[in-house]
Amino acid sequence: MAPHRVVCVDDEPAFADLTATQLERHGDVTATGFSDPNEALPHLESADCVVSDYDMPGMTGLEFLETVRDRHPDLPFVLFTGKGSEDVASDAISKGVTEYLQKSTDASQYEVLSNRVLNAIDRYHANRDLERERTLVERIVEMTPVDIVVHDQDGDVVVANRRARELLRMPTESLHVRAYDTSDWVLCAPDGTRLAAAELPVARVLANGEELRGERYVVEVEDVREEIVLNAEPLVGEDGTVERVVVVFATSDEIDQYVD
Repeated sequence: MAPHRVVCVDDEPAFADLTATQLERHGDVTATGFSDPNEALPHLESADCVVSDYDMPGMTGLEFLETVRDRHPDLPFVLFTGKGSEDVASDAISKGVTEYLQKSTDASQYEVLSNRVLNAIDRYHANRDLERERTLVERIVEMTPVDIVVHDQDGDVVVANRRARELLRMPTESLHVRAYDTSDWVLCAPDGTRLAAAELPVARVLANGEELRGERYVVEVEDVREEIVLNAEPLVGEDGTVERVVVVFATSDEIDQYVD
């Protein structure tokens, strides 16, 4: 794996280079020093972290932070400054700084700085990996050839893929606000009898944590009836309570065609 790339900005070129050198000495990074924030900006496209001074002519560290956040909202930004005050720290936090560290004469400051930088980079990459995985899962759910609906603890729909939205006549903007038993669709038993609230599959899973497999129902939407085959499964939190219910279903015709 290639070393992480760090951009160091300080209006004193010698200090910018010293910071870069010390970061390379204390961690597996490639660091480059700049004395002008504007010159550093093009290099942020490939950077994993920014370390910046505060008190600089032309553009302060906080102004530089705002510029970086506009272009790279999640890029780690460490304010490494000789100007220490609660006001500066508070402003930096409000503008989205990742870490705030005051310069000192202690030689160990660079080890501390390196630890802050490496930890920030690790979190940054972990969050990016998690976002990629989340995007992948969302694409799989959206493209899968069955209907998928996810409900929260109140029975409200929080996720529905395209097939489910089309079958249930459910616009995307209605997600998060529709309860299973108060929606425009009606769920009935196979004989057409409307189910009581407690008998709805989501309610049963929420109440008992049970898994449902191959259950048959009838969905009525705008006077159109569709027979469906349904599976439902709880997603349980660390405390053992059901946090989500995943429902997967398809019309009986689709199931029969697949079986045949």
